[in-house]
Order: sequence, then C-alpha cells, then structure tokens
Amino acid sequence: MKQKINITKKQQIILTILFTFRFINSKQIQQLLNHKDHRRINSWLKDLVEKEYVERDFQPIFGILTKPAVYFLSIKGRDFIRKFYFVDDIYLARLREDKKRSKAFRIRSQIMVDCFLLLFSDQVNEYVNVITRWLDQGFKLVKSNQFQFVTPAFYEDLDFRLTSLLKPDAYGYLKNADGTTHIFFSILDAFIPKMMLRNKIKHIFTTLNEESWEDDNIRSLQFYIVCPNNVLIIYLKRLLPTLLESFSSNAEVGFNLATRNMMYKRRQNPSAKTGWITITSNDG
Repeated sequence: MKQKINITKKQQIILTILFTFRFINSKQIQQLLNHKDHRRINSWLKDLVEKEYVERDFQPIFGILTKPAVYFLSIKGRDFIRKFYFVDDIYLARLREDKKRSKAFRIRSQIMVDCFLLLFSDQVNEYVNVITRWLDQGFKLVKSNQFQFVTPAFYEDLDFRLTSLLKPDAYGYLKNADGTTHIFFSILDAFIPKMMLRNKIKHIFTTLNEESWEDDNIRSLQFYIVCPNNVLIIYLKRLLPTLLESFSSNAEVGFNLATRNMMYKRRQNPSAKTGWITITSNDG
C-alpha cells in the first residue's frame, strides 16, 4: 500500500533543501524558494515541525530582536527522504547526529548557504529544481550543466577525486570553452588555531602533489576561504605565496579570501563586490 503523504509539494522541497544544506534558517529557505511572503514560509515550517518532519533551533534573547530560527531534518524527515529519493545512505546516516551538532557547525552550514546565495545569485531560482532532479533521477544520471554547486550530500556520486580527498564544505565547477574550473569552498570556525589552519592549507598542497588529477580539460582550481576575521586573512596572505611558489602545475591554482563581514556587506548592497583577496600560482 502506497504511503500517504500529508505535506505539500513546497514542504517536500523544503525537506530536500534541509537534506542538502543540513542547517538553514527561515530567511535562507525563503530565498531558495524565491518566495515573497515570509509568513507563508513560516507557516509551512511550523506545520513541518508540528508533524515532526523537521526540528527547530531557536534561542531567543530577552529584549532583543533575534536571528531567524534554524531548521534541520528530524527522524521522520530523514525517513521521508530515504523512502522517496535516491540518496547516499552514508551521508544520510551522518544526519542522525545533527541534533547534537555544535553551534559552530550550525553556523558554518548557514554561512555556506549565504556563500551560495551571494556568489551565485543568478543560479538561485533554479537550484531547488536542480536538487529535486538529482534526488529523483540519481545524481549521475542528470545531465551536467555548465555550472553547478554541490554540497557533501552528493559528494559520493562525484567523479572528481579531489573532492573526496579535500572534503570542502561545498564544491562547484564551471565549464566553458577554455576548460573546467573546479571550486572548493571552506568556512573557517571563529576560533580556529593558526597551526590547525596551517596544517589544513598544507594538506591541500600535499594532496595536489601526491594525487594524479591534472588533465587537459582542467583550467584551474580555485579555493574560496571565508575567514572569521582579518587576522587570519593576513596570516594566509603571508603563508600562501611561499607554498604556491614551490608548487608546480599546468593548471592555475588560486586562493580567494574574504571575511564574513565582507560577504554580508554585499548582501546589504547587492551591486557591491565582495572584494575577495586573490592569490594565485600565476602571481609574480
């Protein structure tokens, strides 16, 4: 007997968004759905919470207008995804622990959503449809577009080995006549020690040196790193040139640095540039 679905098509799409990004706030959901009425979004979310498909993370501060509530999949929501879509069971199993995830992890997920919304605003309107096609048909069976933005929900099905080795917070590729640019996104936690950051960057270069990844179709590798403050940007500006000088590749390797505030200034003024600081292997 076919299971009865007691949620709307829009609510089903919200579940696929939560599966893709894990932790996302109501305003971000509204933007991804390209919906003008935030009250309707909140109504759908409230119903999903009441029907136990999603959980709501909201910690009000007395006397202060707080940030929007954050949502993530519950057991029932994960079961819905498993029953009705093609998904990676390993990734889905990780979501079982999401209720215990740290505040830093939850913030990192939301910043990653903002990164997509701000950097690739021309792709936003179609992205939920792209996610649905991936989940309905299987990621590998959907015809590749000229551009795509991929979260860890779909890493298992990627053919590009560097993604599984480097484990970025998100991955993208851009295809054109000159070749393919592979893009790796990392969101740094607020209190990451410099030694840990140094090891993270060195791991990138060690992997690039040890793995066979270059071919004629690869135009460049671009790493976008969102830093919590300017102190880490200054540190990376000193560290990266030396590492790039000792690295040899036919493809350009570039690092693009910005703080969270630099990103959010663009949200306040969409016509403004984010102002990424770029350091590449072609410099000098």
